[in-house]
Amino acid sequence: MLGVVVLAAATLSSTACRDWREAVIPGLANPQPQQALLQDRPPQPLPGHPGVTFTPRARYQNRAWAVALDDAPDDAWAEVVPLDVALAWGPVANPGVLTELSLHLKRRYVSVRWSHPLPLSEQDVMRHLSNHHLIPSTPAVMTDLELIRPGDLVTLDGLLVDLDGPAGRMATSLSRTDVGNGACEVVYVERVEVARPE
Repeated sequence: MLGVVVLAAATLSSTACRDWREAVIPGLANPQPQQALLQDRPPQPLPGHPGVTFTPRARYQNRAWAVALDDAPDDAWAEVVPLDVALAWGPVANPGVLTELSLHLKRRYVSVRWSHPLPLSEQDVMRHLSNHHLIPSTPAVMTDLELIRPGDLVTLDGLLVDLDGPAGRMATSLSRTDVGNGACEVVYVERVEVARPE
């Protein structure tokens, strides 16, 4: 499905010189991602990637703020999963929280640090922030995904999937409460919308 990108040249230039965290608008992101489990779906070949299959585990939709990204992963999955985006939603999607966080995304992991007390518990922060390994379903979707920058409001529609192939296995998380290795969402992206606040 073709992605729709909501970006205007005037919007791009107006946000270039300020901290994107200050431009985040509370209430626009989802309180929680929407997820519907799928039962007993067989593996399917991943188009354009011989020897790689994906197994749908759940339908997934999330509207959240991009807070970190890695558009040049350097691992065995880089051609299949070319982009990682950390997303924040719910109470973390607020300038009063995000301006206190230091976020870094590299090697498929997002790190989060803060030095001052937050208005949320550590558990609330980790439950409303997650790295997403993104698999474009079409070249057009990939073109749209490449436009994502920190501070964009991103809507993803697609499938949470497990990947199997020559590089091994990459399994998706199905929970928003897990942390550490295996806690990332692996998303086969069928539709994406990107908006940038003025």
